[in-house]
Amino acid sequence: MTLRYLSILILTALFSACSSANEQSETLTQYPNAQLLVEATELHSLLEEENIFLIDAREETGDSLIPGAIHFSAIEKLTDPDHPVQSYLIGPETFERMMQEIGLNNDDRVVIYDQGNSLASARLFYALDYYGFSNASVLNGGIQGWTAAYPVDDRPAELSPGNFSVDVQESKFCDLSYVMEASNDPDKIIFDARSEDEYTGADERAEQSGHIPNAVHLEWSNVLTEEGIPYFKTAQDIQDIYDSHGITRDKEIIPHCHTNVRGSHAYFTLRLMGYDSVRAYEGSWSEYGNSQNAVVEQ
Repeated sequence: MTLRYLSILILTALFSACSSANEQSETLTQYPNAQLLVEATELHSLLEEENIFLIDAREETGDSLIPGAIHFSAIEKLTDPDHPVQSYLIGPETFERMMQEIGLNNDDRVVIYDQGNSLASARLFYALDYYGFSNASVLNGGIQGWTAAYPVDDRPAELSPGNFSVDVQESKFCDLSYVMEASNDPDKIIFDARSEDEYTGADERAEQSGHIPNAVHLEWSNVLTEEGIPYFKTAQDIQDIYDSHGITRDKEIIPHCHTNVRGSHAYFTLRLMGYDSVRAYEGSWSEYGNSQNAVVEQ
């Protein structure tokens, strides 16, 4: 190897290192997938300009809905009552029928909102994403964010049946056996979105308490503002949180909680932040913690 060639290699390596450092130091001014999160002001404009399929995902709406919204109690209706795992997601046929009944069409633009913390919204977002609908967004701050500036209606909209059809995306889902193998795979990160006490085993909710080996713990709500309306933190703040926990884009991320409601929130946030390789563990701790073959750490 000539001295000139060696010098070129060294300069190339130094340039690449500097470029990577500069990329990492750049401040994120917006979410990488900003289209997935809608502000109230943006939604207000969209409702005037476009046909938006607006879903109120809260359990109860009372007499305060965003004008034009239909009601779909996401956490309750997305739960399969016959599945042996607690709160497991309904199957594709049932989901397809439910979405058709509320009037969803394959070419609709969907915006989902809930009380404000986006748990119910994210649960429905994940179900839509997993079952092949890729044009859904979540309203930042939910109904709280809307009522801070705009009026509400006292009754939900009623729409004609839609033509939505399921197209299962297997790459966005994983089961118990996959998680067991992934826990020892350096290219995968198990993302535990539960509380600290659930993670350590102090809060016992299954036959075994604790966490999946090598799981990274980050409670789902840490990406939301602590005071007032629970808006998502800035893109840079969320990225800083992820970086401090080693949650990087070069790995496949597997979020879960106890019943994958909080895990769905983590799933949505990861997608918002541009993490493209994300698989939700639908069974979550309700399945893992009750499996005799599962290895548990505390």
